[in-house]
Amino acid sequence: MEGPESDEEFAKLLPSGGHTVHISPSNSIDDTGTYTVTLFHQLKCLDIIRREYGETYPSTPELTQHCLTYLHQSILCRPYLGLEVTKNVVATARKSREMVCRDWEAVYEEAERNQAAYNNAIRSA
Repeated sequence: MEGPESDEEFAKLLPSGGHTVHISPSNSIDDTGTYTVTLFHQLKCLDIIRREYGETYPSTPELTQHCLTYLHQSILCRPYLGLEVTKNVVATARKSREMVCRDWEAVYEEAERNQAAYNNAIRSA
């Protein structure tokens, strides 16, 4: 889970602008707020935790702790309550059902559009 291939794989999980989007109530760069889409925040945190386990990257304990806490809260606040078949006494799960995932394409497209608009606004300012 470390090295250039893993880095590239995780980078592809986020839009080109990273995990943030920029919102301005008045369409002015002067009052733009920076936010993160929950999905992107969760994926960014998985990458941060992945990097913490490797030898290649500098340690970021405070950021890693933030991510563990954030993912912990995310799981508890929106849990999937289905039952999973286990294959041993330590409850290692085995794939026992097909997961149906949401189509996040529209969210990614909007994040890309948002980043392009933000970049254009910065260049014009």
